[in-house]
Amino acid sequence: MRSRRCRGASWAGVAVALLILAAPVPGPLPAFADDLASAQQRANRAADELAKAVEERSRADDTVAHLELRVARVDARVVAVRDQVSQLAIRQYVQRTSHITRLLRMADANEVVRAQQYASVIAETSTDALEQYRADKDDLRREVAALAREQASRAGAIEDLRRRQIGAVRELERLARLEEEARSAREERRRRADAVAAAAAASASAVESTAPATFGTSPPSAGASSPAPTTRPTAPAATPTTQAPAPAVAAGDWVCPVRGPHAFSNDYGASRGGGSSHQGNDILAPRGTPVVANVGGVVTQRNGAVSGLAYFLAGDDGNRYFGAHLDSFGASGRVSAGTVIGKVGNTGDASGGPTHLHFEMHPGGSGYTNPYPTLTKYC
Repeated sequence: MRSRRCRGASWAGVAVALLILAAPVPGPLPAFADDLASAQQRANRAADELAKAVEERSRADDTVAHLELRVARVDARVVAVRDQVSQLAIRQYVQRTSHITRLLRMADANEVVRAQQYASVIAETSTDALEQYRADKDDLRREVAALAREQASRAGAIEDLRRRQIGAVRELERLARLEEEARSAREERRRRADAVAAAAAASASAVESTAPATFGTSPPSAGASSPAPTTRPTAPAATPTTQAPAPAVAAGDWVCPVRGPHAFSNDYGASRGGGSSHQGNDILAPRGTPVVANVGGVVTQRNGAVSGLAYFLAGDDGNRYFGAHLDSFGASGRVSAGTVIGKVGNTGDASGGPTHLHFEMHPGGSGYTNPYPTLTKYC
């Protein structure tokens, strides 16, 4: 009876182990990979459309400012000519009145001719000034109409920018949600794999520990000599379950400066109004996303009206890096690649817009270069 009970317990343990082993274990998450790739593409497209909308808004601002200046100049010219016409009209009226009076009193014909010529000069001057006034008034009307059109165009650019901002934020939120779901699925996959491995090890140990009872025949009869004792094999220790290591933040000497869901486009050199241009790339990311040192080096913090909370990184690679519009600061001084040095925000002149990291690269510590090729490699 004891042999049958042990045999039953042993096979029950094996059955349990087989059932656990037969439980489906998540695969490499191809669906999540496809969804993440599509979400990343949409987020990058949204970032590109947003960058173009920002540039169009900047151009519209420049055009409106230029037209406002032209309108002001033409208006000043119209006022000046109008004053001149008014003075000439008064003078002409006075001169005509006195001219008629003098003609009635003049006896000398030469004097009469000179007075008539003087009156003609005044009349021609008044006519020229009046024509100039009319021309300037026409110019002013045209400039004001052009200004009204450009103001309407700028209003459209502002509205388009607002829509693009909303779209970019929505795509980033979707990307962040999918990344979190994929992370949770990976953790569940590791947890279940560890559980299967532990159950298999425990089952194997149970089978080996009950092997003599399972495969024995019948108890020896009375008086029979007992068989030589056999050495029972020692059950192997259960395989320890280990948590799979988290993916490394830094890979090599250069890492992406934003650790988390993000999107960016090649907006280096885009117009920023007033004749200036964009000297870096804007990496869109949810507020609070960690900003890390892309290389080892020395971090210096700053706070400016335009940049907001920002940092300079004197890289050990000989280059200088600049990041702006942080929501808060992190580590400073000597840091290694991957160290959190801030959080993504929209401080400075980015206030009210989408949260992002403005990122610049200065090769050799001076000048500017487009960060986009490097960012596409590491981000």
